[in-house]
Amino acid sequence: MLPAALANLHEHTGLITRTETVAGRLLLWSIASLMLLWHEVTLLMPVALALVMIFPQQRRLLLSIVAVAVLAERFLGVPGMSWMYIAAGVLAGIVCLYVFFRWVQQFERWPGVARRHPLILLHIGIWIALILSTNPWFGILGLVPFMAWRLSYMVMQGSRGKLAGTKFTDHLFYMFPVYGGTATPYGKGMEYLSRHEALDATAFARSQLAGIKLLVLSAVWFFLLDLMNLVFFGASVPYLTLWPETWALDLPRVNRVLADGLDAGGIQGWALIYLELIRATLSLAAKGHIIVGCLRLLGFNVFRNTYKPLLAQSILEFWNRFYYYFKELMVEFFFYPTYLKLRNISPSARMFTAIFTAAFLGNMYHHILNQPDTVTAWDPGLFWSVWGPRFVYCFLLALGVGVSMVRQQKLRQSAVEASRLVKLRRIAGVWTFYGIIQIWNIKSTEVSIADCTRFFLSLFGL
Repeated sequence: MLPAALANLHEHTGLITRTETVAGRLLLWSIASLMLLWHEVTLLMPVALALVMIFPQQRRLLLSIVAVAVLAERFLGVPGMSWMYIAAGVLAGIVCLYVFFRWVQQFERWPGVARRHPLILLHIGIWIALILSTNPWFGILGLVPFMAWRLSYMVMQGSRGKLAGTKFTDHLFYMFPVYGGTATPYGKGMEYLSRHEALDATAFARSQLAGIKLLVLSAVWFFLLDLMNLVFFGASVPYLTLWPETWALDLPRVNRVLADGLDAGGIQGWALIYLELIRATLSLAAKGHIIVGCLRLLGFNVFRNTYKPLLAQSILEFWNRFYYYFKELMVEFFFYPTYLKLRNISPSARMFTAIFTAAFLGNMYHHILNQPDTVTAWDPGLFWSVWGPRFVYCFLLALGVGVSMVRQQKLRQSAVEASRLVKLRRIAGVWTFYGIIQIWNIKSTEVSIADCTRFFLSLFGL
């Protein structure tokens, strides 16, 4: 929890006014830069922030220029890479993106089959690129998993006719964002970012203060995560060396229980799954707040990625709050297309099938795409050993979210306010559901479905 003054930082009128002055901007940049360095964000971020604060009207162009440096920085991490090869790789990447952008801009000229199934066509091309990336000559194509959904958002925008009038620099900066990011695009594509872009000095100041707040909150979550790892799991935390070792419970993590076949049933087992759920939530929130905080500092006042999921009273609500941009990706590319096509079945069956397609099939596809070597290795045994448990996780998640969706629709018809005890019972039920299915949410060749199931049964003394 943050103090009320800090929680409402971006709503303080006097502070917003002072932030708009030259001295205020300089102070804000200094504070933001120190926090970014503390969070180990690339040094390019404070540079980009300074440029955007000096020339806010050129935000997209400046961030696109920095994106070129970000792409070059990716090549610098490859051992033995010469400057000539880096320059060639960056140039090739930018040219290919530009050609792709211009091609999508001409969406109305595509062949009929391609216009009807643009995303299928795109992802066929993505997998061809991933197969080619196993050849050293096409190593640059290894960047495709990171870009896949960003390109998908661009194609979707093009299919809606909303790329007309936009420039290449309106899109380049979110392909290689200066704040890093993940394969799941935080802030989605240009259409969403544009709706949340600060267009005047006051909106920009408010967005930046909201970004500072998230960086502070991220630091709090990281501290709580470190404290939790120290107290419950006996992890070493350099800045908490004064904590007596004998006070640490030294409990095993769930992944260690599964991998080593430890006996952790009964009360200890239940404690471990709840602790794992809290740990996973804190970790995702802390990392996500940094990314969204950077976006807000740059003038894109987008929603948080994680917002109080542990207070959710339904499985569906938790899914919406836990990983917002992943949920949005699943809804945009899997839920809506399925829902719109299933017009001849009952509303409940239509909703449930669309949810199942997103939370199961879409979920699995996204994670497999993010780890394509399990496919390009052409080894079915390896593929199943890595993804088998997650198939179960995604199936249970989809089943839970689907049932919760149908149930929530029925509850909305009732205007009766639930008592505090009922709300606590619902929250406990949500924790229990997600804590249990988290058992199968592991990517490891050392853990099988049988190992996960064995631990699950041990929770009930079986």
